Amino acid sequence: MRFDDRIVGAALVLLALFVIWQGQQIPSVPGTTFGPSLMPILLGLLMAACGVAVFIGGLRAAGGVPLVDVSVWKGRPRALITAAWSILGVVLGIALMPVIGFPIFGLLYAVPLMLLMGARLVAAVPVALVVVLAAYFTFKRLLYVPLPAGPLTFLG
Repeated sequence: MRFDDRIVGAALVLLALFVIWQGQQIPSVPGTTFGPSLMPILLGLLMAACGVAVFIGGLRAAGGVPLVDVSVWKGRPRALITAAWSILGVVLGIALMPVIGFPIFGLLYAVPLMLLMGARLVAAVPVALVVVLAAYFTFKRLLYVPLPAGPLTFLG
């Protein structure tokens, strides 16, 4: 599937506006010149600028190109299932992660995705295990992001 750059650029600008709006909701720290909202707002402005550049590039190259082209997926159901799992997995993660925790959900999401992308099970499981645990401990211990452990409370 290919989306025209006009759609991608517009979506990036909309996402940037959402980031800026959410960044403004972060409360400021008393006595500081720049609060924690500065970085999301700056990133949102950069995202918006990139989105505008992509949109303008799409306008210049438009020349009768369809906005969405699904012909590349014709006869490739595995690619369609992979794309669907990528999106569905994120939605499932929002619902399941508080219950089963990040490490278990990460494995349940990553291993099937890797298999759909052509990896062998013998390689997919250890790679997913290492990546998920590394991400969990990086966010939990180094960045102090409170990721849920689920039933694996010993991971802390």
